Amino acid sequence: MKQYATIIISYRRPDLLSAALRQLADQTVRPAHVIIVDNAGDLDESLVARSPFAEEALLIRRPDNPGYAAAVNEARAMVRTAALSRLLVLTHDAVFGADLAAQLLAALEVPGSGAAVPLLRRASDPERVFSAGGRLTRNGRAWNTVTPEADVPYQVDWADGAIVMYATDALDRIDWLDERYFLYFEDVDTAWRMARVGRRTMLVPTAVAAQDPGAHPMYLGVRNMTLFGRTAGIPTWRSALGVLRRVAEESVFRVIHGRRPDLIEAWRGWRDGRRGLSGKPHQRSRHG
Repeated sequence: MKQYATIIISYRRPDLLSAALRQLADQTVRPAHVIIVDNAGDLDESLVARSPFAEEALLIRRPDNPGYAAAVNEARAMVRTAALSRLLVLTHDAVFGADLAAQLLAALEVPGSGAAVPLLRRASDPERVFSAGGRLTRNGRAWNTVTPEADVPYQVDWADGAIVMYATDALDRIDWLDERYFLYFEDVDTAWRMARVGRRTMLVPTAVAAQDPGAHPMYLGVRNMTLFGRTAGIPTWRSALGVLRRVAEESVFRVIHGRRPDLIEAWRGWRDGRRGLSGKPHQRSRHG
């Protein structure tokens, strides 16, 4: 079985990071290298020194909080130097069993596979599945399915980025993750670009893990969906229909739960996405 590196994206939750490192140490197939990207820049180094990976772990501080994709891309140089063909990406709140890595590694042995992910349940309510892989429509709408389609690994359109094992040669084919998104929709974009070079994203239903998904800010959700529409060459009218449906669904959900719809933020997201503005909301840059 191929060796792999693990990268953990951490942000101001040392308790969750410690738990993730303990679970990683319990893997039946342990990583050859561990990278911790501290996207707050204030992690106490003693936490790493006391962890099971005190000798193997590399701590990278990013006090500028560059986002999810930029954190993952920090692993590029190390996996090339170490000649590792697999990369396990974890967010600090991931919960997983001892055979996670082994199952995802096995799935990547299938020719044409570029990424493998587990079935994701809600950590606070383990009976509920929140992601059995994602679907992507022609108008750029993306959502998680909640019912596995098979008992064996199968292809999905995209997968949640909380826990994913990549074949690094597939990442090289697409020049790794697109950092324009900052947060949200980069997982959709990555799987879409992999599919365009013939590499599949596989859901492994017997590999069960958990996380509690956070709420997507309206601005980032709409802006990044619009940015993806531009990248994917989706006609403006079709992308607009997809965005309108997303905004309508989220607005109804907010009203039902006693909250006001963020229609102004939705408009700003659409406007900025069409302008090609990207990055952190308060540090936007123009691309095309």
